[in-house]
Amino acid sequence: MIEKISVMAADIDGTLCMKGSIPGERTLNAIRRLHDEGVLFGVASGRPMDRRILDLANTWNLGFPFDFAIGMNGGDLYNRDTDQIEHYYQLKKEDVREILSLIHDMDLNAIVYVNGYDEINALRMDDFLRDSQKRNHSIVEVGDVDFVSRHDTGKIECHLKPSLKPEFYARLAKHPTDRWITVQTFEIEDHTTIEFLDPHVNKGIALRQFSEKTGIPLSEFIAFGDMDNDYGLIKEAGYGVCLCNGCDEVKSIAQAITEYSVHEDGVGRWLEDHWFSR
Repeated sequence: MIEKISVMAADIDGTLCMKGSIPGERTLNAIRRLHDEGVLFGVASGRPMDRRILDLANTWNLGFPFDFAIGMNGGDLYNRDTDQIEHYYQLKKEDVREILSLIHDMDLNAIVYVNGYDEINALRMDDFLRDSQKRNHSIVEVGDVDFVSRHDTGKIECHLKPSLKPEFYARLAKHPTDRWITVQTFEIEDHTTIEFLDPHVNKGIALRQFSEKTGIPLSEFIAFGDMDNDYGLIKEAGYGVCLCNGCDEVKSIAQAITEYSVHEDGVGRWLEDHWFSR
């Protein structure tokens, strides 16, 4: 067990709560209690880093603003002390074009975030983007591969059915490269999200940057995650906890696995049972 917690970082979707919902009250109360004890708290998400992530603290009625936030799977870092967002390792537009050329004819959608949720380019309009427009007032433009490949970006986000994953990965295997990697960031029965990133990017990179900027050693960081894009986060933190609904790869490197899932306030109940009752 970690001896001292100075910083807590947590993935959002699948860890603190399900996509589109808010954390349960036991999880929020545990975070509030840690913060009252002087622990810095931040979220670590695959979402584009913009004010919408920071506004989640108000949406959740957390009672305080996030001390930091990681976006774009580690490509973006917000530090409340400076009120600045730093960006790391973006995919070049030439790579975006090459990636989309490999997969554009499949039954999937590929999304490029030009300016957070404010400006989105995609191969087609779908329910995910309609929901984004409704929630985030996003400007969504749809076009062909050349149109969607006009900008460098933190990630390409692909939405497809789980049954298409074998074909998706088989296509990529025919064109091996060291210029990008893929991570699966979300999956339910009829939907999978797979993202393309610069190989240098992971949430652990941003966590290490925050450690260096604050002078707080990573040994005093605790992190919670569930999916492939949380691997770096869990690995870099002094103590990593994977949700029981998480993937096997992240479970394999975590120091602990929650007894309860995200649907059951897994984060909050783990902190109650293993930290506050220590």
